[in-house]
Amino acid sequence: MFKDYKQTDLEIQIEDIYKSKGLLTPSDLSISNVAKKFGFGVTYMDGAPNRAIWDEEDAEIFLDSNLSNKDARGVFFHELGHPLMHYGAQEKMTSKAFKDLQENQANQFQLYAAMPFFMFRDLDLPNSENGIINVLIKEFDINRSLAKKRVDQIKRRILKSQLDKQYSELLANEKVFNYCKNIETKKVPKHAMDIVALAISRKLAKEKINV
Repeated sequence: MFKDYKQTDLEIQIEDIYKSKGLLTPSDLSISNVAKKFGFGVTYMDGAPNRAIWDEEDAEIFLDSNLSNKDARGVFFHELGHPLMHYGAQEKMTSKAFKDLQENQANQFQLYAAMPFFMFRDLDLPNSENGIINVLIKEFDINRSLAKKRVDQIKRRILKSQLDKQYSELLANEKVFNYCKNIETKKVPKHAMDIVALAISRKLAKEKINV
């Protein structure tokens, strides 16, 4: 099912860190256990803003005690990404763009850390998308929204990998290669060549021409 899925560098780093700390199965990913493994504190407060405060040596993650277990777990893995990936406290930053960048990075980290690929790739998953989402919800104790984001992310990456593979195979085709070579002699920018090559390859594939 996942043979065309390519892990990102961040995913691989998270996998390596998790394995080094003995976080090997979904049952190991409780908030208390993960925080303990990383040596971080977790404080639950009624109505508290969900956030992490950290420096180079320590971190404290604050969670709203009114959150459900599944929602709290998702927020926790988002906040966990800040001390593990970022230096400097966000409240000291003056650039909104930089804060937004860190939030986007933490969102990516959240999906990888809450549902590590190495933990669920060998699960007995159903064929339907909704069935897979339900398994992730149960196994990783997260909410449906987060599980769906992870499934959608995986689908997009598999599709991209498949398209890249098809594109590479078509570029290796003699007709496409020769056409691109002729374009190259006319000093056309490489990105334009790639676009033309992709358009040609799709046209040839659509017309089912044997090349």
